[in-house]
Amino acid sequence: MPMVFVYGTLLKNESNSHLLATSDCVDSNCFIYGELYDTSLGYPAVCVDDTSKTVWGELYDVTEEVLHKIDALEGYIGDELKNEYNRVYLNVYRKQSVTQALVYVFPSIKTAHLSFIHSGSWRNR
Repeated sequence: MPMVFVYGTLLKNESNSHLLATSDCVDSNCFIYGELYDTSLGYPAVCVDDTSKTVWGELYDVTEEVLHKIDALEGYIGDELKNEYNRVYLNVYRKQSVTQALVYVFPSIKTAHLSFIHSGSWRNR
């Protein structure tokens, strides 16, 4: 089963958390290295580069069926030029370990006009 790191509307009690209702939350307090932005459209975007900034989120075990639903939500169709978000494997840092998981990331070229979220947390923006 794939693992997915979520950091925005898929978090528990956020607007799209129902998509993960049948999935197991493996870790509810973990992070990736990257930058979190507010799209001003009701959801965030993460940009990854060589940064020491952290983005906080949750880690889930998901089925392929759930993954396809998240793909649809995130505008991921597999063609990097046409995706709204790209889906990549990143290190997710947990209390006792580091785990590889899928993360939906925004191409950095699209973040120029977005507001940076200093806390690294969608809930604490």
